[in-house]
Parts: sequence; C-alpha cells; structure tokens
Amino acid sequence: DALRHHRIRHRAENFEMSTVFAWGVDRSETGFDGGDHKVIDLKAMAAEFIVMTLFVIIGCGTACGNGAFDGATRLLVAMAFGMGILVLAYAAGHHSGGQINCAVTFSLVLGGQVPWFQGVANLVAQLAGSLLGAIILAMIFPCGMDQTHNLGSNVINPDYGGMSALIGEIFMTFLLCYVVWETAVTARCGQAACIPIGFAVFLAHVVLLPIDGCSINPTRSFGPAVISSMRGCDGYVSGWGTIWVTWLGPLLGGALAALVQIAFVKHRNAISAINAVAKGNLKWNQLLEDNGGGTTRS
Repeated sequence: DALRHHRIRHRAENFEMSTVFAWGVDRSETGFDGGDHKVIDLKAMAAEFIVMTLFVIIGCGTACGNGAFDGATRLLVAMAFGMGILVLAYAAGHHSGGQINCAVTFSLVLGGQVPWFQGVANLVAQLAGSLLGAIILAMIFPCGMDQTHNLGSNVINPDYGGMSALIGEIFMTFLLCYVVWETAVTARCGQAACIPIGFAVFLAHVVLLPIDGCSINPTRSFGPAVISSMRGCDGYVSGWGTIWVTWLGPLLGGALAALVQIAFVKHRNAISAINAVAKGNLKWNQLLEDNGGGTTRS
C-alpha cells in the first residue's frame, strides 16, 4: 500500500509539473508550441466557447426562425451556417485557429497540428458553447415560434435513411476538413483561408439539409439536441435518433482528411527540397544524408 501510494503521488507530481494552463501561447495558425510542458491555452478555449455559442445562435437560429422545408429556406439556412463560420473564423482565428467544430479539431489532432490535450480542451469548450447557444435560442424562440420544433436539431429524413445520411456526413465533413488543411494549414493562406472554409460549409449544407439537416459538426448538433429535449414543446421532433450519425460521420470524415494529408504533405516536402537544391540552398549529398540516403523527409 505504501508503494502504491508513492507511485500515485509521483504520477500526480509529474502531471502537475508537465501540465501548464496559460492564457495565450506562441502559436501558428492552428498549432501550439509549449516546449517541454503540456500547455493548455485557456484563451483558445475561451475563444472556441464564444464562437461556438454564436455559431449555434446564428445557424440554428436562422433555421428556427425560417424553417428549412424548401429550396429557398434551405438556401437561406445554408448561407447562414456558411457565413457564420466565415465571420467567426476571422474573429477567433488568431486566438484558437477558429476550429468551431470538433471534427475539424479531431482532424488537426490526428494530423499533428494541434496537441491532443489542447484538442480535448477545445472539445470541452465547444460543447459548453453549444449548450449555451441552444439555451439562448430557447429564450429567443418560444415553442410556438420555433419552425423546427427542436431548436434546429438534426433529424434524418426517412426517405433517405441512416446510411445515406452517414455517407453524406462523412464526405461533406471530408470536404470541409480537406479545405481547412489545404488553405489554413499546409498552404499558409493566412486569414484569407476563412473564405473558402465558409463556402465549404455552405456547400455541405446545400447538399445535406434535405437529408438530415446537415451537421458536419458534432458539437453544433449536441447543444440543440440536449436543450430541445428538455423543453417539452408540442410537436417536438427528437434529434437523439440522429446523434450517432452526426458524431460518427463527421469524425470519420475528419480522420479521412487527415489521412489524405500524409501523401500530400510528403509530396510537398519533396518538391520543396528539390527546389532548394535547384536554387543552391541545399546540396544533394546533404539532402540524402539528412534523409537516410534516398528520400526526402515527410
């Protein structure tokens, strides 16, 4: 017992020494540099909390006020979600990377752009923001004024079924995460990356709104599903039957985008190395020695 107590205390001390909470850290567009410690950026968490709250109010609020039952209203809702991401990513990008979506966070963690511990912290902030956004929506739209009857929760259209919705969520989230990787991460487009990312969200909603209301964002789906289930409104349509699709599909899509980047990043680094040799900044023998005798570093 004494030995076990000593080991537990030793592990706790190591955690305290290696885990640091800070308000702001040195960062790139998406990543964090904490040196030898696990640095959890509280400013990034706060930014993700704020923008997720606003995102749920903007996107789901547009659906609550107008419905999404025909081409015109679906186009309006798709534009609200897309422009919401564009505006809020500009607002939070320099604080947290403007992820506003745990599927994007998951993809960036898998690809090594965000440490896993910061990814978990951002997820907690996003979930809390989604809940608060849904609570505010419930105050803005009483039961009788909510055109969706569930605060914009995702519901699978029975004419399509769960498998169609799942496949759609996978590939539309892949679209979003692929655009994030190619504009905000590897291409280094800076703040201009928010524009194609916002339009990727818009396009995904145009495709998926008739099928399951379009999630591509598990955290956006979480808050409205929870809060609407507690309201007891007449005509309430539960989103809980769809929650597995709105989590599994986007996470698989984000993982697929991260996997695709392995080949693309390797190819890009090879071209960069060859260009460096051509410009005289790097010698072939140095390149080969640095990479084990034959290939460029990935």
